[in-house]
Amino acid sequence: ICGGTSACIEPIPANIYTHKTLSGSFVVKNPYLEKLLQAKSKDSTNVWNSILEHGGSVQHLDFLSPEEKAVYKTSFEIDQRWLLEFAADRAPFIDQAQSLNLFIPADVEKWDLMQLHFQAWEKGIKSLYYLRSKSVQRAGFAGGVEADNTKDAQKFELSAGGEQTDYEECLSCQ
Repeated sequence: ICGGTSACIEPIPANIYTHKTLSGSFVVKNPYLEKLLQAKSKDSTNVWNSILEHGGSVQHLDFLSPEEKAVYKTSFEIDQRWLLEFAADRAPFIDQAQSLNLFIPADVEKWDLMQLHFQAWEKGIKSLYYLRSKSVQRAGFAGGVEADNTKDAQKFELSAGGEQTDYEECLSCQ
């Protein structure tokens, strides 16, 4: 979060999310995506609400090119074999093990999960830290839509200071 970067080597889980602390909650947006949306005159509350409703994904936005959609994939949309590839590339330069997290769908096949672990071992990756997954219910919620539905998107409200003061659990924390 400091300096607009991820907390570690892993890709970002969402392009917009609510960060909650004891002093309050605030919305965190991907600053690079925000600049792109501004350049396309699409930096609106409706568009951000639509991204939020789709689990932080931009894959449903019709006005983005396929290349732009590829750049702003969330951690669950990236092929996890690439994370293993990058970890293997970093490994010779790290004295100890890396805290490598993988992001898999809730309904992953056992064979695919075993293949990821086998590929990590085969590449000499010393350990896998967390295996992050969404519940089956949330995995269905994060699916794509066929048309750009940002016009009718539900709105999220912030207080005058830009902070949310409720302490309900956010989608990322469920």
